[in-house]
Amino acid sequence: MGLSAAEHRVLDEIAERTAAEDPAYGRRLAAFGGYEGSALGLPSRWALLPVVLVGLLMLVVFFAAVIATASHDDGAGSTGSTDSPSRVHLRP
Repeated sequence: MGLSAAEHRVLDEIAERTAAEDPAYGRRLAAFGGYEGSALGLPSRWALLPVVLVGLLMLVVFFAAVIATASHDDGAGSTGSTDSPSRVHLRP
């Protein structure tokens, strides 16, 4: 739930008074502008979107690697496999 217009005005007035009393502190606070957190102090959904996308990409790559190695390991333990060269000793 967002703030009402009156609450925004009150906060803007507080920010202006704080900046007038301590300009250095006001500049430091202004550097944090534009970031809006949730009521629990967590980042907004849009701030978490890149994190979620990178996580999904990592999962896709992980499962692709598992599937690729599983398809190569199917015949590794069998005898007479043609995948790897074997030495044949002939008796004279």
